[in-house]
Amino acid sequence: MSKDPRGYYQTLGVSYSATYEEIKISYRNLAKRCHPDLNKGHDTTALFQSINEAYSVLSDPIQRRNYDQSGSPIQSVSRSQSARQNVYESKPQIDPYHCVDCGCVSPQLRHILYTQVVSFLFGSHKTNIWGIFCEQCGSKRLTKASIITGAFGWMSAPGLLYSAHALGRNLTGGKKENLINLEISLRQAVYYHLNGDKKNARIAATDARQFANGVQDGWWNDNEKRRAKELKPIIDEILD
Repeated sequence: MSKDPRGYYQTLGVSYSATYEEIKISYRNLAKRCHPDLNKGHDTTALFQSINEAYSVLSDPIQRRNYDQSGSPIQSVSRSQSARQNVYESKPQIDPYHCVDCGCVSPQLRHILYTQVVSFLFGSHKTNIWGIFCEQCGSKRLTKASIITGAFGWMSAPGLLYSAHALGRNLTGGKKENLINLEISLRQAVYYHLNGDKKNARIAATDARQFANGVQDGWWNDNEKRRAKELKPIIDEILD
């Protein structure tokens, strides 16, 4: 069997022995360079999703070990065993995601994309901003962007169109990609689960299940559906 059957190491451009810090640095550089909103005229959505998928596996000691050993990030567990095996028992700790603004760890972090528009006499400037936010910081960001857009975004013909789209997105909570938020919610759930915080683990895992259902409802991306299906046993393990 190939050491890298799904190309995760190749996608991130790291070696099989790369440390967590090396993986994280490579991921951040690639994510910034390949984000769809920063590559106008080039469809980098699939590449960006592949980068996130590779990072979600290789940055997780449990999934990375399983991937290195069997080619799959998921370790199959038989429910008929008399002593049911917990897939996280006595496993290494993992790092949770943090809010990019306040730095807090929350069971309900979200990857949110929102838009801000500022217009001039003969033109306008539209900025798409994205990051992982807690509920409070995400609300502040969206409110600020909406106020600026409402005050300064409409003063040109293009600005009227951009502002209408931006305000529609912002006032409904911003754009939240199901697969990316599935990965984030599940990582938070595993973090709390390993630390014995069952309440927050269930909150995060419940959100992960909702995002997984959102992925399954789509019809356009089989790779996303496959990834959601792979992660479902971990969600079920935490919620059971």
